[in-house]
Amino acid sequence: MTMEATTLDRYIKLFRGRGDVYGSEMGSCVKQPLTREVFHNHLMGETPIGVYPMVPLKNDWYTVWGCTDIDTGDLKSTISIRDSLAAAGVHAFIEKSRSKGYHVWVFASEPVLARDMRRMLLAAHQVADYEAREINPKQESLASIAQYGNYVRLPYPNHNDLTIPNRRVITDDETPISLDAFLDDAEAHLTHPDTIARIASFYKPPVAPTAHNMDYVPCASLPDAMRPLSALGKVIWRDGPLPNNDRSRTLAKLGHECVRSGLNPSQTHIILTDADLRWGKYHLRTHGELEIDKLVQRVYQTT
Repeated sequence: MTMEATTLDRYIKLFRGRGDVYGSEMGSCVKQPLTREVFHNHLMGETPIGVYPMVPLKNDWYTVWGCTDIDTGDLKSTISIRDSLAAAGVHAFIEKSRSKGYHVWVFASEPVLARDMRRMLLAAHQVADYEAREINPKQESLASIAQYGNYVRLPYPNHNDLTIPNRRVITDDETPISLDAFLDDAEAHLTHPDTIARIASFYKPPVAPTAHNMDYVPCASLPDAMRPLSALGKVIWRDGPLPNNDRSRTLAKLGHECVRSGLNPSQTHIILTDADLRWGKYHLRTHGELEIDKLVQRVYQTT
């Protein structure tokens, strides 16, 4: 089964990236050329792929697209991200991702610095007052050409079947639009690198948090800390965030349950640190331990 050559060419031009590798549907790096046939097989639903956005060029790293991943299934917040970009003159597209969340995509008219694309999307999150959990490209630069960064799974696998609910560009009411309609819209609204750089300049990097002295007392181990925790607290610690609940709120809920169970700040700190390592929240940040310190202080002040 084949598709129109012009449609394939338009899709490749929009989602092009690193050409010597691509990502598999299962999460691995395929160290083979990203050929026209690979793109074709993706769109026909035979072998869905992802593309690495960061390309070495002019002694720096460039990309022609970026996207932010809203993993909570919150369409209202996703629309607010898109609208914050629109207010700055950037046309963005919402895709319902393969899980419960959404991607917001932006396409440049020509290669743009990866750091500018990333910072522009971070600035949009700041304007929308919505925490940025996963911005692609995930790095501003890479140490060498031997590094690839992270790939993003592409939309429209098996593009002809619009009954497939996920991985289609959608409207505000979650109605999917056809691949050709999306390509028409995207090509008509490519964003100039100067616009991306201008918005990127508005991004304000977070200030490193200040450590707080909670007068921690020694606590031997996680089992010792867990022993006095209530049954509800142990369930939260064991199961993590429920569907449509983010990790920060669940960590806070666990912290409050620790306080209600009579744990001291040291015990609470150990439990929250362990949960954070398993759930993947603050420990991924540069100042993750200080974020846990701040959360412990907060729950003891408000519970």
